[in-house]
Amino acid sequence: MALQVKISIKNMEQPVWRTLIVSEETTFEEFHIYLQIAFAWPDTASHLFLQGDQRFGSEEENLFIGESAFDEEEVTLAEFLKNIGDRMTYINDAEGSRWYHEIILEQKADLPMDLPLPFCFAAEGNSLKDKEFVMEYNVEPMANKELAEYINEQFSEFYDDWFFEASEETEPDEEEWNELFDAADQVKNKKPWLELYDDQLIAIWSEAINDYAYCSIMGNAGESYGVTCFLGSKGLLSFFDIIDSDPYEDNPALLFNQYSVTVDFNNRDDLDEEEYELIKKLGRKYRGKYQWPSFVSMIPDQLPWRINQEECLLLTEILLKLDTFLSDTENLSEKVPSFGGTMLAIDENEALIYLSTDELIEEALQEPVLELDISEIEWKRMRKKAESAGGKEVELALIQMGEPVQNTPDSRPFLPYILILVEHETGAVLHYDLAESVYYAEGVQQAIYQLFDKIEVLPKTIYMIDDFFAVNAEPLFDKISIPLIKTDELEGVEQFVEMMMSEDGPF
Repeated sequence: MALQVKISIKNMEQPVWRTLIVSEETTFEEFHIYLQIAFAWPDTASHLFLQGDQRFGSEEENLFIGESAFDEEEVTLAEFLKNIGDRMTYINDAEGSRWYHEIILEQKADLPMDLPLPFCFAAEGNSLKDKEFVMEYNVEPMANKELAEYINEQFSEFYDDWFFEASEETEPDEEEWNELFDAADQVKNKKPWLELYDDQLIAIWSEAINDYAYCSIMGNAGESYGVTCFLGSKGLLSFFDIIDSDPYEDNPALLFNQYSVTVDFNNRDDLDEEEYELIKKLGRKYRGKYQWPSFVSMIPDQLPWRINQEECLLLTEILLKLDTFLSDTENLSEKVPSFGGTMLAIDENEALIYLSTDELIEEALQEPVLELDISEIEWKRMRKKAESAGGKEVELALIQMGEPVQNTPDSRPFLPYILILVEHETGAVLHYDLAESVYYAEGVQQAIYQLFDKIEVLPKTIYMIDDFFAVNAEPLFDKISIPLIKTDELEGVEQFVEMMMSEDGPF
């Protein structure tokens, strides 16, 4: 059940209120955090909820008198806001001033599955200057609709990932496809591979990713033609891996670690059925060798796949800027440096500059940080779980499986990892599970966080191989105060893997 509640600050010269839609299972601790965000109160302020003679909140002597019969971490809104018209008072002691809010239950309805919660339905008043208090988003007054949209942007940290997944896999429409084909044809007609080698990168600033796309022109060797755009610092690192590899060694890891979007110019026979049908559907005409465009998305730990709408728009943006540069530039081979000390770039102002390759590498290899987008409520719950754990010393490892899998028949195949948790002293297997892409810090941290969320008792100490995974997991362990010991060997994990891969094992 969803509750629509209106929260108004009392005794204001101009109305200041928010209408929020929240789940009836929302705890008052969570509701307090929502109100902090909605009204931009500082998180250091003490607070209090009141209804009749019941009161509970932060235990501050200047605000809270007596003992509370309820724990705001456990009691929910449904226990106090039962009927339409029910009221409560919320006091926030920000900046030494007590701000009284009236809470009214306006409506109750079945939980809307297509609406992320919490949700700001309406809002008015983002200025408290008449009480000499300036809220954090009070630089310029906002219109009511703009204010509600801003609050929902702040609420997005609480939304489940599924709410956003649909847009990530949306197919381009015909207009978007045609714009991409047009941009690709324009670049193809310039034949930049006649002057450039594939290691002469051109960095093009992209508004879509707020970073550079590093474009490699293919075709100088006369074998394959196209443009691969390595995206951001992650993509640049995958390009360095290719440059550093042995060209005569078959290394599939290079393929599965790329982060890029590519346009290839193929022969007709090289197109698969879906690519050919798309060209026919769009009514586009091609004839001859290396004339037929196709587009490929490369994401680490996933198989090459057709591009989605977001990637289509991104690649169109990059190719149009590349085409403009090619049209305006003579003597490309002299203008664009070979791979080495500097790199030609088209910056956010579309000016030509040169970037230091060493500085780009240093920036790309900077120390990992905590990248999980998780609400403070969840962090607090996890820290409490860690504090009360009294758990064991464990070995933790992520082992990539060799066969791709799909979540649905039409979804993009990926190479899953086995996430293994083994007791360090005895070698007993405590837990193992499958995880999707963990190539980047966020993926590693997300997989481990989800594991910790499932198990009842958190480890006292964690042992990991001193590698990429341990380095990227460390900020998570620091956040929840679990010691990490990096080592060169995990005996319990090795025994588990041998068992899993044996003839009698499941893999």
